[in-house]
Amino acid sequence: MSSLLKGGRLHDVNSNVTNFISSLDSDRRIARSTILVNEAHVVGMVKAHIITNDKARKILKVLRRLERQRILDRKLEDVHVLVEETVIKNAGPDVGGLLNIGKSRNDQVATAIRMTIREEILEVSNGLVSLIRAMLNLAENHTETVFPGYTHHQPAQPISFAHYLLANADSLLRNSYRIMDAYGRINCSPMGAAALAGSSFGLNRNLIANLLGFNGLIENSLDAVESRDFVLETLFVCALIASDMSRIAQDLIIYSSAEVNLISLPDQFTSTSSIMPQKKNPDPLELVRAKCARISGNPGVAFTVLHGLPSGYNLDFQEITPLAWQSIDELKSCIKLMAELIPSINVDREIALRQYLEFTAATEIANVIVREEGLQFRLAHRLVGSAVRSALHQSKTLGSLGRKDWEKYLHREIKPRTISLITRALDLKLHLLTYQTKGSPNPTAMKNGILQRRQKCTALMEESSKLDQRTRKSLRGLSSAIIAL
Repeated sequence: MSSLLKGGRLHDVNSNVTNFISSLDSDRRIARSTILVNEAHVVGMVKAHIITNDKARKILKVLRRLERQRILDRKLEDVHVLVEETVIKNAGPDVGGLLNIGKSRNDQVATAIRMTIREEILEVSNGLVSLIRAMLNLAENHTETVFPGYTHHQPAQPISFAHYLLANADSLLRNSYRIMDAYGRINCSPMGAAALAGSSFGLNRNLIANLLGFNGLIENSLDAVESRDFVLETLFVCALIASDMSRIAQDLIIYSSAEVNLISLPDQFTSTSSIMPQKKNPDPLELVRAKCARISGNPGVAFTVLHGLPSGYNLDFQEITPLAWQSIDELKSCIKLMAELIPSINVDREIALRQYLEFTAATEIANVIVREEGLQFRLAHRLVGSAVRSALHQSKTLGSLGRKDWEKYLHREIKPRTISLITRALDLKLHLLTYQTKGSPNPTAMKNGILQRRQKCTALMEESSKLDQRTRKSLRGLSSAIIAL
């Protein structure tokens, strides 16, 4: 237990208890932010005429030196006590003892966590944009590469590999927008709320918030110290991204399997067996899948920790912060790996020639019959289904069926044009051209879609840069205020 906290209400605390409640391992992540918070608080105290310039200079000199050293002592319970104790030790108790006027560990830790998370989630967003761009680059080469679209893990309708990639890119784009949306709620300052009731010292909370790059305040002082919804929101956004990443990893594992063989993975993103020489295992993708499972579970853990807590600050909060760092770190590593892997994927460009995929044209054949023969769709659906069943039973293909066969299944004479359009639908490369609705795999629509998503990526990077530059500008303002003292 820190000597600062001894001799008052408590005489001493068992060292094992101090170690048990210590958050120093996790606090390493917020050490720099904690020092910046203290620096802004000192500037705020000077502006409020709480301490003199001379005393502020002595405190700030120690804080600046500590910012460069970043030394954490395991004997103390947290980084906040460490900073204060270091300042007192180097500036003397008469000066260093002024540091904690009008503030508490409660508002300080919430502020430092918000500062660190806002920086980390912008890195996640930027990583997502890099991954999305890798997908778009690959998609550009495969707007006409036929690829099976699946439902219930069964081949359903022909799409293009570009269409598959853009579906995943869109999902990741939405998560990037979620990050930007969450950033605004995260980037609000609790500083000045003290333990929970604010302070009788006339500190300007808005000034301190501006110096630290916050957009505004968590105004209510009780809400400021007890709210951890910003950590939950971070965890939930990470979990949403992890869900998408896990699905993509699972897809690539299946698509690259020997039986399916739609794609091949680059050797440098696989491994081999210690006993079976022929093996090419997708180990990195399997680990992406596993790590994303852990990321997906963290919100539930955090929610359970917070569920039912009484109002005010509780040390239970300390247990959810490491979950945020774990989710962010593992997510960033998964995104980085996928962004490096995606460009090297090799896709079989002759998938359209695979006989078993011919049956994915069945829906369009039913559509042709509806348009050309005037049948109700449900009837056309049943008749084409009968043709498929019969062809499979006789080990035939739909392409082997002639006009008389189709007339037998439809129980009527049909137009030569109908047969021509059915034949066209069975050519899966031409099949892609039949799609007309917005967002379909039509190659022209895909090319336009790729361009639009590139523009969205550029806008996201510009927004991220703008937010980052705003924070840096504020921190430069803090540095200037310190120099001015």
